[in-house]
Amino acid sequence: MAIVIAAAATTVGAVFVLASAAGWTRVMRLTEANHPWVWLLVCLAGELVAYAGYMLTIRDMARVDDCSEMSLSASAQTVLAGFGVFAATRSSGGFAVDYWAFQKAGANKSEAAARAVGLGLLEYVVLSIGALIASAALFFRLDGHAGNSTTLPSLLILPCLGFGLYLTSPRRARRLGKAQGGRGRRWFAALIRGATTVRTLLLSPREHGVGVAGNAAYWAGDILCLWAALQVVEVRLSVAALVLAYSGGYVLTRRALPAGGAGVVEVALTLAIFWMGAPFARTLLAVVIYRLFNFWLPILPALVLMPSIKRLRQRFQQGEQVA
Repeated sequence: MAIVIAAAATTVGAVFVLASAAGWTRVMRLTEANHPWVWLLVCLAGELVAYAGYMLTIRDMARVDDCSEMSLSASAQTVLAGFGVFAATRSSGGFAVDYWAFQKAGANKSEAAARAVGLGLLEYVVLSIGALIASAALFFRLDGHAGNSTTLPSLLILPCLGFGLYLTSPRRARRLGKAQGGRGRRWFAALIRGATTVRTLLLSPREHGVGVAGNAAYWAGDILCLWAALQVVEVRLSVAALVLAYSGGYVLTRRALPAGGAGVVEVALTLAIFWMGAPFARTLLAVVIYRLFNFWLPILPALVLMPSIKRLRQRFQQGEQVA
């Protein structure tokens, strides 16, 4: 509960600072205005799609190399815990939750770590490809327009993907993935093993296409939620511009930050969308609405299922002690 309270306090503080920069009079006038609140149903639908997609991804990641099988209920618990119920787990972000879940599904410590790292890398790969496509659409004026300083940096994704494929070639991955040496060397080995699982998913569409599609659905659903929140405050932004702003503002995801990046995500997304030409005050209100669905909504079912969540926390702590 302390983590939830701290996350709420951090969020309120960040929104307070942003509202002060936007002007309290303008912000209050917007909150009191009559908005098309029916778009909130689209926000909810988007997050349901996102969570369902992530459940498919995490189950498919567990199956890599026929390692383990994760039940549907286990994947649902993992998504619930990793995306919002930090009182049920801990403040270290979604990586620890995923690591524990892969172990419970039958993977050993090394395999579970590789899959947890790979899950995070897969998120970035899929989102990066989406950002690259959005940049191309803006550069060639297919869906709005943005300057070179906004679109051309996405080209860096191509050499990064190429370098990743180079490092994860079978022979090279076996050599680089050996956990030997100091802490830095072991960290690099874990990164290589995780990247290798991503390579397996991407290059095996018949066996693992559902997992990749699920991750794409996760990002699409979450972006749909943000788009609908912008419609509430009548901010019109092209899809390509929104995807690019989202990918830039969401560089740090729920896996990388304690408490789902409470406060940090609000600031980053607001500034990224504002950079794409949206009004600052309206953007701030839209991001607050979006985070209500994206971050705070998963906490509600956890309160109803508190006995299950308590058992989840105990099992997670036991798994950490074994690790």
